[in-house]
Amino acid sequence: MLSFMWTWNDYFLSLILVADSGHQPLTLGLGAFSGRYLVQVNLLAAAAVLMSLPIVCLYLFFQRQFIRGMLSGAVKG
Repeated sequence: MLSFMWTWNDYFLSLILVADSGHQPLTLGLGAFSGRYLVQVNLLAAAAVLMSLPIVCLYLFFQRQFIRGMLSGAVKG
C-alpha cells in the first residue's frame, strides 16, 4: 500500500522521464493549474481531492490487512 502511494505521488521522476503529455501521471496534471503569475486554487483543490480518491478507496478496501500488518511489527512477543 505504501509503495503504491509513493509511486502514485511520484512527481520529480515522471517530470524528467515522461515527455508525452498523454502519458504523464495525474500529479503532473496538477501543475497545469498553476501558471507563472496565477494559481487557480479552486481547480487545484478539486483536482487534488479527485486524485486522492483511488488511494482512499484502496485503503478502505484493504483497511483490515493494512492495520494487521502495521500492528504485527508493533506487538512484542
